[in-house]
Amino acid sequence: MVLNKKTVGRGFSLVELLVVAALMLVVFGGIFASFKYSLDLITQSRAKLSALTLANERLEYIHSLSYDAVGTVSGIPSGTIPQVSTTSLNTITFTETVLIEYIDDPADGVGAADSNGITTDYKRAKVTEGWTSRGVYHEIFLVSNIIPRSIETNVGGGTLRVNVFDANVQPLPGVDVHMWNTTGTTTVDVTRSTDATGVALFGGAPANSGYQISVSAPGYSTDKTYVATTSLPNPTTQPVAVRAADISTMNFFIDRVGSLALATLLSKTASSSVFTFATTSAIASSSAIAVRAGSLELASSSGVYATSGSAYLQTVVPATLVSWGTVTTVATTTAGTAFKISLYTGTSTCTLIPDSAIPGNSSGLTAPIINLSSLSVVTYPNLAVRVVLTSASTTASPQIGGVSVTYVASKTVAPSVPLAIHGAKTIGTLMDTSLVYKYATTVTSSVGGLATLNPLEWDSYSVAPTGYDVADACPANPVTVAPGTNATLELTLAANTANTLRVVVKTTGGTALPGGTVTLSRSGYTGTAVTTSCGQVFFSGLNSASDYDLSVAVPGYTTQTFSAVDVTGDIVQVVTF
Repeated sequence: MVLNKKTVGRGFSLVELLVVAALMLVVFGGIFASFKYSLDLITQSRAKLSALTLANERLEYIHSLSYDAVGTVSGIPSGTIPQVSTTSLNTITFTETVLIEYIDDPADGVGAADSNGITTDYKRAKVTEGWTSRGVYHEIFLVSNIIPRSIETNVGGGTLRVNVFDANVQPLPGVDVHMWNTTGTTTVDVTRSTDATGVALFGGAPANSGYQISVSAPGYSTDKTYVATTSLPNPTTQPVAVRAADISTMNFFIDRVGSLALATLLSKTASSSVFTFATTSAIASSSAIAVRAGSLELASSSGVYATSGSAYLQTVVPATLVSWGTVTTVATTTAGTAFKISLYTGTSTCTLIPDSAIPGNSSGLTAPIINLSSLSVVTYPNLAVRVVLTSASTTASPQIGGVSVTYVASKTVAPSVPLAIHGAKTIGTLMDTSLVYKYATTVTSSVGGLATLNPLEWDSYSVAPTGYDVADACPANPVTVAPGTNATLELTLAANTANTLRVVVKTTGGTALPGGTVTLSRSGYTGTAVTTSCGQVFFSGLNSASDYDLSVAVPGYTTQTFSAVDVTGDIVQVVTF
């Protein structure tokens, strides 16, 4: 008997199943992505078609109105059409924005140059339909000109021209200009955007007084008119009047907002490394340099000096370091001789600090005092000074009598200090003519002695602590916040006394002069102090008197003296070189 063998079917292996699954995922994933894209495209096309339908209907309605009736509620021109409304079509909710404005056609001149003095030549209607789909906002708009059947008229109104500038008096386009007036028979509440020249025109505004204006943009400060109130009885920029067949002009200034970080301290521990040249111990390495009679000078042979030479001084490595202060060089030069200072970092191998950290460092610095207060102590925890001497004559050499590097080794925080702050800009006066500041507030520093004001308009801000005197304000008080910048102000405070004098020493360009010697004296009193890295000294506990003598000596400058200095209360004396 012959037995038939049955063939048993072999199943799929795991690898084969994974391959098939991957192929199906690729195929059906692509199909699903295409389907999703097609569905989104259909949905978006339907929404856009619906928006166009609504916009066309609104424009057709506007065209059906008489010319005089074309306008918006509280708008210029005034009418019955809502400025903003919502409607639904095909299960989609749309936000409809209608802008109708008068147009001053350039064909007959614009503004004051209009040949017939009429700036309301015709109307322009802009209908915008906006909607949100899958979390994304979309919009379309249609624009149409509405022309009067007869010749142009001034419709009994006038034109308000608003110019918007930045801090540098440059025109600002794309700024929102909000104008409103509730004092007339017709309420006006409209917003325009400035054009490329920073101008927003409100043509055909009903003749009336009391038009209020506010100018703003995202990330920018705000400027506006102010109505007289009991807290501001005499505003500087008051609401404007619009006269029939006339043009009124207003100017406003806004710019990017910034911030101000404040720090309150009780004390700073200053330290320094002083290099003198009685010996060569201060020099790490040199070339064509000699030490003679306590000074560093060019090497010479038989009375003939080298024309150039350089020396690296020993690296300054503070045990503790909060901030760098200054590098002061005591130098004597004659005609044809010069010195330059460059700063390096590193202990075994020195690396030149880039110009981005110290401007002009790569080519050498010639100022007798170099301010390093903004130099990062994290990136540059140590400093080495390189001195370069040059001479155009072999019979003369510049001489360096000493170099000192100062720094702040530690700080003690003043916690929870109340601070009164106001800007320099004013918006008017009180009845007693005292100023009303645009920005005025009070803050209290944290337990860590810190406070931040943000956002802050560009301005000069004065900061006054409660219960303390200001011994040092770095970089300055008042402190300037430039447009779009983050400014800092560090206040070192002292116990409050009745009569104090803080002397601020700086150049005509505003650069602080540290390392200067300031002497204050009168009969029975003499006080001497050295200006900090921010160019300041502080004398406290003084007697009230008007016969103080003040002397300020800064290396490289002519000493200045002042007599009959009055110290009554807390006085700040600025000395400019």
